Amino acid sequence: MSVDAEKTILALPEVESCRIIYRDGELDQIYVSARIPTHHPRERLQFIKSLVRSVVGALALEHGWNIDYRKVKIVDSLDAPVADKPKLQEARIRIVAAYIRYTPQPEVRVELAFNGSNYGGQARYDAADPTGAAAAAFIEAFHQMDLGEVVPIFAHEIPGCLAHGNLVIAKMRYTCNGQQADLLGIAESNQDVILCTVRACLDALNRKVALYWLDSCCPAESNRILTE
Repeated sequence: MSVDAEKTILALPEVESCRIIYRDGELDQIYVSARIPTHHPRERLQFIKSLVRSVVGALALEHGWNIDYRKVKIVDSLDAPVADKPKLQEARIRIVAAYIRYTPQPEVRVELAFNGSNYGGQARYDAADPTGAAAAAFIEAFHQMDLGEVVPIFAHEIPGCLAHGNLVIAKMRYTCNGQQADLLGIAESNQDVILCTVRACLDALNRKVALYWLDSCCPAESNRILTE
């Protein structure tokens, strides 16, 4: 049923992706990534409110769902003008490793590959907050690529249920070339929470980061990370 509901949401104008999250068998949150066609704060707010109403109305009309509008979260895919420059090389970030190293003081280690080079990050492992430790190690590795600055906002694990497997939702603030964006990523995995968190972090950045290199300059075109 949730698959049909997601298809209904995806049919709405400007919607790029969505995910319906359940907790204890009840609908918990609906995350919708949409292309907001304005940068004016007031117009953006009006568009978001209108899209929330459209999501609630479409689900009520097509599926008979009575949803609290506060459960609908709109994530801005942040459309930006593309520079009039040729794409010379398409870059790809790949996860090489993501694991806990059990030493006298356990730590999370993350290794990423980008343009033929490997970048590693590590953070002290906290059994009470494994997703936070994994996100910190990922960010340390990412910063070595000089593709912009990332600040974690949260990384939260949602246990699996009949509707989905284990999920990690990660939100982070990305800044590059004077532009700032809050990005949300979701990953589902039957593997361990460390790897799932790293996948969620990459999913968040994939909604905004430009990784097309122009000579040896900083990324200049608004596009997407290609991840593995």
